[in-house]
Amino acid sequence: MERYCCLSNLRINSKVDEQFSEYYPFETTIIEQLVSIESEKRSSLERLLSMFAKVTQQRMKKQHNNTKMIIEQLRAKLRDRD
Repeated sequence: MERYCCLSNLRINSKVDEQFSEYYPFETTIIEQLVSIESEKRSSLERLLSMFAKVTQQRMKKQHNNTKMIIEQLRAKLRDRD
């Protein structure tokens, strides 16, 4: 029933559920563009793919940086123990 309500609101208001928006801001932007009534607000496939590639790269870079940071922290702990 909850899914039905969310989809109905999306169709009627062209807006995604607030809780979903908080957790998935990028996905919310894409969904709202795709369901927009005004055709000029709907993104082309090329633009969507470009946006997706950019965000994916940023996420991968962030994850890589986090991994490097964790490795450095673990190395520092090991050095402290020695």
